[in-house]
Amino acid sequence: MLTKLNTGHPASATGEFRAGIAACIPTIAGYWSIGFAAGAIGTLSGFTTGQIALLASALYAGSAQFLFYSLWAAGAEMASVVLSVLLVNLRYLLMSSSMSVFFRDYTALQKVVSGLLLTDETFGVAVQRASPQGKISYSWMLGLNITAWLNWIIACVTGAWLATTLPASLMEGLGFSLVSMFIGLILMMWFASRRKVLESINIAVAVVITLLTAGSGSLSLVVIVAASLAATLATLLLRARKGK
Repeated sequence: MLTKLNTGHPASATGEFRAGIAACIPTIAGYWSIGFAAGAIGTLSGFTTGQIALLASALYAGSAQFLFYSLWAAGAEMASVVLSVLLVNLRYLLMSSSMSVFFRDYTALQKVVSGLLLTDETFGVAVQRASPQGKISYSWMLGLNITAWLNWIIACVTGAWLATTLPASLMEGLGFSLVSMFIGLILMMWFASRRKVLESINIAVAVVITLLTAGSGSLSLVVIVAASLAATLATLLLRARKGK
């Protein structure tokens, strides 16, 4: 009996890990299309393939990598580059906070690993998985995150290599895929949501605030503030609705 229990637990964890890998597969095409462009632009900005691989592994954020390469190529000061990348990546603070309710049973190390490997895509997939039951296994989350992370690195390295063989204009044109993926993720989450009206209000408020304040400062900061205010409003409306 004891032997069966000991062998059953790893099998369950392995199964969850494989399920996480499978859940990531639909997003791989998006990672590769954006990774190609990011790697290519990195090469065109003067970085070596090794440097691009290291940046893809450590920074691991498509929008931030595009911004980093652009600012570096433009000769921006390092302080400006670091601050801009930080502002763009602040959205992960909101995502991690939102996901924390599903990580309550995790150890401190498991929370750190899950948070560090969180992306816009894995966030969208994980929320759909966790919302019905209010939790998500660490093995499943690790399978999802590791698969996305490795594919991103491979895509960036491949794009860096392709940049030496394909026209620069063709590779730079892939940048549109980043915006397309964000739109696709939002629509995917919206169609899967049980609170479409509330989420529609959330999106509309964020868009209106962004449009009204776009010229008042850094667009990255404006978007973060708009998303935060819209999320706060949605939370208040949800609590008010539950209180009735």
